[in-house]
Amino acid sequence: MPNCAQCGKQVGVFSAKSDFSGNSFCSDECKSKFTEKKNKEKETEKEMMSKGMIKEIKCKCNQCGDVWHYLEEDEKKLKSQSMSNAMIGCGMCCNPFGALFSNKSIDLQREMDKMKKCPKCNSTDVTRTPTYHAKRT
Repeated sequence: MPNCAQCGKQVGVFSAKSDFSGNSFCSDECKSKFTEKKNKEKETEKEMMSKGMIKEIKCKCNQCGDVWHYLEEDEKKLKSQSMSNAMIGCGMCCNPFGALFSNKSIDLQREMDKMKKCPKCNSTDVTRTPTYHAKRT
């Protein structure tokens, strides 16, 4: 059963309200709060980008307390590379090199998953907070 993206309550499959991007909600109120929060985050991100700031994700493990950082830009690059390799692999279904691109796509997906897990205890119980820094040349 999916959980509400706003409050975390379990939602029934048929009673859930969805925003068609993979998020489920328990009520229209939670859905509107979530979209309002996301819109505010997008505005903040645009404002920071216009000032020349870089978005970095600070992750803290809730199990062991370890803290690590990664750039959101790196995550986006890995995701787009993974998708393009998967598409090339699908297009080459009868070609022996199609499996090579599929394997590369899987490797890149594993790399993205490593960013979201604690490097010390391998836990996925992680709190992510965006931080912004000035670009250094």
